[in-house]
Amino acid sequence: MSSLRFLFDILFLLNFLSFGHATYDSNSKTNLALYWGQGGGQQRLLHFCEQSTVDIIPIGFIHIFPQQGNGFPGSNFGNQCWGGTFVYPGPGPDPSKDQLQSSCPQLVADIPVCQNVHGKKIILSLGGGTNTYQLSGAANGEAFADFLWGAFGPRTSEWVARGLPRPFDSVDTTVEVDGFDFDIEIPSPDNQAGYIAMASRLRQHFTTASKTYILTGAPQCVVIDANMGALISQVQFDIIFVQYYNTPQCSARNWVNANTNFTMGGVEKANGFTYNTWSTFLSGTASANAKLYIGVPGAPDAGGFYLSPDEISRLIKAYFCKDNFGGVMIWEATSAENNPQGVYYSAVKNILTGFSGDGGIQCQAPRGIEAGAQRFRRERRVLRSIHHHRL
Repeated sequence: MSSLRFLFDILFLLNFLSFGHATYDSNSKTNLALYWGQGGGQQRLLHFCEQSTVDIIPIGFIHIFPQQGNGFPGSNFGNQCWGGTFVYPGPGPDPSKDQLQSSCPQLVADIPVCQNVHGKKIILSLGGGTNTYQLSGAANGEAFADFLWGAFGPRTSEWVARGLPRPFDSVDTTVEVDGFDFDIEIPSPDNQAGYIAMASRLRQHFTTASKTYILTGAPQCVVIDANMGALISQVQFDIIFVQYYNTPQCSARNWVNANTNFTMGGVEKANGFTYNTWSTFLSGTASANAKLYIGVPGAPDAGGFYLSPDEISRLIKAYFCKDNFGGVMIWEATSAENNPQGVYYSAVKNILTGFSGDGGIQCQAPRGIEAGAQRFRRERRVLRSIHHHRL
């Protein structure tokens, strides 16, 4: 009896892991990315990982870069770190600039559970909307990438022997993130040469890992983004989380206001929304195969850029069948959780999955693909006919 009970428990656990939680699928159009780390009074990361309606969680931020810190970058995950003197001492001469948090116990405990139990992709986000970071020079960019890989990528004995930081490791668990996110909102003094070298070096490191790493970017909606355009053009990004807020002329709000009665297959009214412009820009660049996510704020207090569930449903319907559409990004977790209209990320995920399931949107294949499929079906019918005749 005990052996049967044990088998039942194992089967229950496997079923729970397989079907009870969302897992990221790079080819899906229903992925939801939820930024976490800067919410006021935010719940711990694990809470959001437990939600079946979330697939990717960029955590932020690494908001100070080595050139502004004491040789190490600085991190800020809001209320999840102890702060103060609980930082790694950098190699530079000014300890007052040490900002790399060394004690974030809940975050350290949550990341491996998020990944291994709940199937979430945890992406470390760099930059953000502060003016505390800057990067210049290819050599500095490569050195920064090497540090991030050593500190947050796969653990190596060489790195540990040098006494260098591993902020997310615990006494008995080695933790590595699933990728890195560039949210660069400050102009660079070298036309993004440092960032290009940094992202290229990260890409090189990815090829040595035992799992697939993801490189993501979160540019503004203006095309070409002044702070990230060259970077995205010259280095392969997997996902582009376009921030369709902050900038009125190309915002998602503009599209909704102009297309109040939009129907599938209808003609969009001119509105400045730049999804198609981003698609055109990416074509022919290193990031030509990147998935585009529509980035929106999570609550009505976003300065007029917030879209209600009904409004974002119309917008998603209009772009869901675009070849490079990958899902929706929401800034940020706490505001979306506390949205007075209901948990926003769950509402948006349900819209996405509703369009993809039975009775959802039937996306037509491109003409070349559809023509090929029709030819294949005709040839298959001919072959069946010949086979039947011979019998």
